[in-house]
Amino acid sequence: MRVADSIFKRLEAETDAVFFVPGGSCMFLVDALGHSNLQHVSALHEQGAGAMALGYAMASGRLGVCLTISGPGATNAMTPCLAAWSESVSVLFISGQARTETLGGDGLRTHGLQPADIIPMVKPITKLAYQPMSSGHDCLLALDKMIELCLSGRRGPCWLSVPQDIQAATI
Repeated sequence: MRVADSIFKRLEAETDAVFFVPGGSCMFLVDALGHSNLQHVSALHEQGAGAMALGYAMASGRLGVCLTISGPGATNAMTPCLAAWSESVSVLFISGQARTETLGGDGLRTHGLQPADIIPMVKPITKLAYQPMSSGHDCLLALDKMIELCLSGRRGPCWLSVPQDIQAATI
């Protein structure tokens, strides 16, 4: 089973819908979502997907989930993330990311998937923001912690950025 499949298998216990915008950097996540038992609602814009996840969480009391692409797509979802932070609403934001070997300081601005280091941008407006760089196991441990944080204490959003090679890794 791929990490992407494991993510949505785990989320089936917490929600019944995921609001998303498909794209290359999250292609394994979108494929896994399509094979899951979760309702998947495609949006035309990442801000809209985040707003739908926010509304779902507010209306149902369950975990809202927003799935976006990397780079500008992820930054588009920051506004609903801030709204979830301000209003104490349980929303998990998951964004795709470029492959781990293309991330870092090689001087190039992009490697085709519009990567952006989203984690430092969203840290101030989330209960936890994380991007695994070495293993799918780390990703799934972080997912469990994020679900717990979103739904306990003063509720709020978390953000998981998943590089493409981690999404596709077998676990």
